Amino acid sequence: MHAVLLKPLSLLAFFAITSGTFGVIVAQESVFRLPKDQCVLNVKRDFGAKGDGKTDDTEALQKGLDASAGQGEMRQGRSNVLWIPNGTYRVTRSLVFKQALGPWLYGESRDGVVIKLDDNAKDVTAVLRTHPNEKGPTSADWFMRNLRHFTIDVGNNPDTDGIRYHATNSGTLADVRVVGKGKIGINSSFLDQSGPNLIRDVEIDGFETGILSQWIWSQTLSNITIRNCRKVGVSVSANVVAIEDLNVIDTPLALENTFPNDWVHWGGVVALSGGRFKLTQAQKDKTGPAILNTSILYARDVQADGYSALIRSDTPFTGIDPKTPLRSDSFRSHEVKKLFGEATDTSLELPIKPTPTIPWENDPDLWYCLDDAGAIPGDGIDDTDAIEAGLKQAAAAGRTHVYFRGVGGPDPNGFTMNRRVAIPSPIRRVMGLGWGRVLSEVPEAGFVVDDHSADAVHFQNIDAFGGPPIQICNRSERKTMVVESCGVTVVGEGLGDIFITDCPANVDLRKPKQNCWARQLNPEGTSDVGLVQNNGATLWCLGVKHEGRGVRFATRNGGKTEILGLFNYGGSPEEMDMRPSFIVDEAAFSVAGLREIAFDSHTAYNKVRETYQGETKTLDKQAEGGWIGWTLYRSRR
Repeated sequence: MHAVLLKPLSLLAFFAITSGTFGVIVAQESVFRLPKDQCVLNVKRDFGAKGDGKTDDTEALQKGLDASAGQGEMRQGRSNVLWIPNGTYRVTRSLVFKQALGPWLYGESRDGVVIKLDDNAKDVTAVLRTHPNEKGPTSADWFMRNLRHFTIDVGNNPDTDGIRYHATNSGTLADVRVVGKGKIGINSSFLDQSGPNLIRDVEIDGFETGILSQWIWSQTLSNITIRNCRKVGVSVSANVVAIEDLNVIDTPLALENTFPNDWVHWGGVVALSGGRFKLTQAQKDKTGPAILNTSILYARDVQADGYSALIRSDTPFTGIDPKTPLRSDSFRSHEVKKLFGEATDTSLELPIKPTPTIPWENDPDLWYCLDDAGAIPGDGIDDTDAIEAGLKQAAAAGRTHVYFRGVGGPDPNGFTMNRRVAIPSPIRRVMGLGWGRVLSEVPEAGFVVDDHSADAVHFQNIDAFGGPPIQICNRSERKTMVVESCGVTVVGEGLGDIFITDCPANVDLRKPKQNCWARQLNPEGTSDVGLVQNNGATLWCLGVKHEGRGVRFATRNGGKTEILGLFNYGGSPEEMDMRPSFIVDEAAFSVAGLREIAFDSHTAYNKVRETYQGETKTLDKQAEGGWIGWTLYRSRR
């Protein structure tokens, strides 16, 4: 039986436009249960929460969040998963993430787990705040926030945010609903420093502003529905935001993209693919546009119903056919950057596949702990044989999910591997319950999906976190591989599809005709050849953040690479560092919505080096200046 499912609707409704009208498809809600293990903490069983909608569960939830990040009395120093069974959990003050790593929060179901703030609560800025501080300045070192499957109900508190969300390099807010009469549904701007991180499959209803995304280092939004906001759906400034499938209903302004003060060089950059904006009959007295832009905007496949216009943009270009003012197949606010004049003025527009949903295992007897096979973190002994033996034992027993218990504490604290290990069928998920740290000093060591693996294999919460990363490789002819919230090197050596989600990872696609889709990709470091290498494959990226020096993306040998939303941070201490950010060698490349900055070093001297039919040209700082912002770069091919 094929294990890959099309991405189900984790929202209660998905909005599609057919002949100018919106239809509604109602989805069945998913349930997520976890194995009985010391690394899985139950907020009711272990911390005394009631979930009855009457008892004040604030203290129990706070203790659970602390324990998930390795604090408190439960498994102190080790990371854990906090599981919240269905129920309504009454809170009277902010729930706060206090530690730099974690927590890992899983509700049993999105609509079944409700964290509800009392009406008229005093001095509560947000129901959930993922940083110990209310405001900046702060460091960027707050990682691995994983928050899934629950509802935040702000109640009647007009000055309170739903979630103040801060995460860096790796952070996922997924399958979450935020409702109530509040100020901002998801506030990603309260500290003026964060990112990159991912918000996906989220529904927001009833705030002044749906999502505020400004003064941070890149954010990715995927499959977002916003309703009944009093002011604006998504507000962007001083940030790069990549967005796909944004649905905004009965909100006066769906999307605004501006610059702070008069700092045009630090204006918002938005790359949007797929937007549906609707005012119902009761809201059609609103006469403004759906999108208001004064900065850098690339948008495609966007349309509106009930607004006076689709886009109002105070920029040199519009790209909208005046005969169809409420629909645009492609909009760009500024001229296209290109080295070969014959290049088209559009992005590559590669086919987009949603990340497949691999079925979650709710039978605790079908989970297997690799620690129990003899893998021991931090003991200095190679764990490869134990991990491989555990995978074989799990497969022989018909287990579908295998996991590492979360690690923590000072180094050494990780598992080690010195060679490749294949994932045998029927195992379809390999994950850390908490932070699963796996390291290797040996090139090519790590996990492999091959033709004997399950039809789809999902890796999650495996991260080297500053140490030498393992590889996770798909060398199969047809199997699907999903890599989520993993700090690894993702390798393609076959033809099976690869999906990357919320990963501080390098990518090496070695074989032509392989396909890879990445959402929130954060490759960092110094490279002469490319942190992301595409040798003939097809690579589509939504939301990329770089940091470091040298080559970022290299596309060669007929490969195709398309990026929507890229933040290039850093540069070189040497102004004449000639390594280009992007290499395009007899290949196709486009990047829409790019911002490059460098505070304490020089921005890249050479931005793009492109070779077409044997002729090489370079776009450099002499033409572009220092900090740059592009609507679109397009190669000749």
